[in-house]
Amino acid sequence: MKKFLQFVGEMKTWGCLSFTGSLCIYTLIDTFWGDGQIACATVYQLLALCGIITLLQYVFFSGRVLKKPSYYLRMAVFCLLVFGTCAGFARAFRWFPMENLAAWGMFVVIFFVIFLVFCLGFEIHFRILGKKYDMALGRAKQEREKP
Repeated sequence: MKKFLQFVGEMKTWGCLSFTGSLCIYTLIDTFWGDGQIACATVYQLLALCGIITLLQYVFFSGRVLKKPSYYLRMAVFCLLVFGTCAGFARAFRWFPMENLAAWGMFVVIFFVIFLVFCLGFEIHFRILGKKYDMALGRAKQEREKP
């Protein structure tokens, strides 16, 4: 039961971050290229999309499912799966004119730019977090070594 509750807590946190981020990105893009409003159906679509992405994130980065592949291999496969999922949602729900190659081009560019920004953000976050842990570990060692 403890592992299940831990799983639910992680999924809830990651899902909330993903959903909030997707809504912010959507509204920003829609402000420039749309009518500045978001339909309820789109909110539900983004919620479902974020749920799938959160499950993929758990599989690839929790350390509980995939342990052996390198970080960069996991990141590359994750990126392709998330892109495919997003493209599938865009096509299924007709987020833009499907025959418009320029719209698809913008979709691809926006996806990869945002994916890169998120990857860099997580990399910076975890490096800072790692330094904090290293400093705390150093302080703890010093405390133990004191007479």
